[in-house]
Amino acid sequence: MSFCRLPILNKLILFFVTSFIFGCSFHYDQGLQLEQEERWAEAAIEYRIALVENPEDTEIREALKRMNIHVAQENFEMYQQYLKQSEYHKAYRRLQAALSQNPELVEARSEMRHWWHLLITGKVDLEFNRFSSNLRLAEEMILQVRINTTNRKLLTGNISSETGIFFLEDVVYRTQPKQLAEYTINSIGLKIKHKSSLGYVRNEFKKFINFRELFPLQVRGSIKNINLKTPQNILDHRTSLLNEGENSTAWHPPRLVSYELQFDGDDIRVKSDMNHSEFAPSILYLNNSGRRANIDFGVYQLQMNGSGRKWSIKRKTYRTSKDDYFYVLSSNISLNRYFYYDRVFRFIQ
Repeated sequence: MSFCRLPILNKLILFFVTSFIFGCSFHYDQGLQLEQEERWAEAAIEYRIALVENPEDTEIREALKRMNIHVAQENFEMYQQYLKQSEYHKAYRRLQAALSQNPELVEARSEMRHWWHLLITGKVDLEFNRFSSNLRLAEEMILQVRINTTNRKLLTGNISSETGIFFLEDVVYRTQPKQLAEYTINSIGLKIKHKSSLGYVRNEFKKFINFRELFPLQVRGSIKNINLKTPQNILDHRTSLLNEGENSTAWHPPRLVSYELQFDGDDIRVKSDMNHSEFAPSILYLNNSGRRANIDFGVYQLQMNGSGRKWSIKRKTYRTSKDDYFYVLSSNISLNRYFYYDRVFRFIQ
């Protein structure tokens, strides 16, 4: 019987069966061709599609595994290149990719032990009497905080307009735990987007508080290896922060601030020529076993003076648990991995 004489239903069945067979082999064949050309990443994509279409095929699965080993090696080589260029975030993403593709890559597993994961947090309570007219006419306004890091690069994070809370994540390479105390506030201000009548967009950052690039002149002392055997939840520690003392006095940072750090047991003393330490963190939580840390800047109060030209800053004292922003922050489940510590330090003057 010729194909033309087949019933319509049989023709349709034959068409779909043939299409399915060729569809399953097409991406696999493409992968084989790309593999012969040593285009590992592209071959891996084709094998992955083929495996989705035919998940029980062991030959395709082995081909994908074979390609992942090559791609992992390529990612690790790119990781090394980014390290040389001090592009740490790009480097870390390549390292993660290499390990996801080949968890047995010894060099990558060894390198992962040199990285710290950081969560930088705080809250800004903003009080002002008025904004100038040019701010009211802005297309978009976002409160932001800028952070000085140990590698001399700035981190920028948005401050929630609803809660005033900010949090940023960072990764650092071959950094000693004591160096994490050197993170400081660079500036707090408003990112403003203006749009002209011709449609041109101009971005501006209006600084309310400006500590500028700020790093300790000297760091004395060291961290002794006295860690908890089992990491504890940070929330269990927060009640010890409640203090019935007076709030610090508000001040407007001058053009130049200098300071030193002194490690003294569980305290980190901030010795500043201005007798203020709002630029420094409030608490440093270390989780040495997990290579994670939470750098907590506490709660800041910003207020505009009567002239509307200068802002003052002070750190708020926690009188009750409601003053502490951390309980709201902890509801963010994606950050849960940072909420454990085996060593804690308080910054004091």
